[in-house]
Amino acid sequence: MASMNGKKMRLKFKLVFHILIALIGFISVILHVVYSPDPLVSLTKFTIHSNLLVSITFMFSSFAILSRRDRNSILEYFKNCSIIYMSICILTYHFLLSSGGEYTGTRIITNFTLHYLIPILVFINWFVFEIKEKYSLNFIFYWMIYPFLYSVVSLVRGLIDGFYPYFFLNPNGEIPVGVGSYTNVALFIIAYLCVYFILGFLLITLNGVFLKIKNNIDTTSKHVVERAEVQN
Repeated sequence: MASMNGKKMRLKFKLVFHILIALIGFISVILHVVYSPDPLVSLTKFTIHSNLLVSITFMFSSFAILSRRDRNSILEYFKNCSIIYMSICILTYHFLLSSGGEYTGTRIITNFTLHYLIPILVFINWFVFEIKEKYSLNFIFYWMIYPFLYSVVSLVRGLIDGFYPYFFLNPNGEIPVGVGSYTNVALFIIAYLCVYFILGFLLITLNGVFLKIKNNIDTTSKHVVERAEVQN
C-alpha cells in the first residue's frame, strides 16, 4: 500500500514538473521571438527549434500521464532528443555564442531560460523521473537526424538568400562573421555530429548504468523479502 501511494505521489510530481517545463518553454520561446529586433531571424535559431520541441514533447507527456499512458515509444524518442539537444544548446551557447551579442529587457530572462534553465530542468527530469531503458547504438543516429537536416536546410537557404543562422554555417567571411569556406563549414558540421554521437553514447551508457544499479537493488530487495518470509 505504501509503495502504491509512493508511486502515485511520484507520478504527481512528475506531472507537475512536465507541465512546468512545457509552460516555461512555450512562454520563453514566444517572448524571445516577439521581443527580438528581428523575429524572423530568431525563428531560424536551433535554440528556438529545440526548446519548442521540448515544450511540445513535455506538453504531450503531461497529457499522457493524465491519461495514464505515459509509457510511449514516440514520447521516449523525443524525450531522449530533448536531453541531447538541450545539452548542445547549453554547451554551444556557453562556450561559443554567449559573447556574441547583448540582450536587453525581457530577452535577458528568456535568454537565460532557453539556454540554461530549461536544459537543466530537462536533465533533472531525466535523472529523477524517467524510467531508464537499454538502447542500441543505432538510436544515436536517429537522434542525429534533425540536427543534420537543420544544417543541410540552413546551407541551402544560405545559397539562396545569403542568410546563415550561425557563423559556423557561413562559408563566407572570417570569424566571427563566417568560417571562410565550405570545407570549414563541413568540418564544423562533422565536429558537431561527433559531439552529438558522443552525447548519444553517454546517454545510452548512463541509461545502462542506472538500469543495472536498479536491477541490482531490486534483486537484493527480493532476496531480503524472501529470507524474511522463510524466517517467518
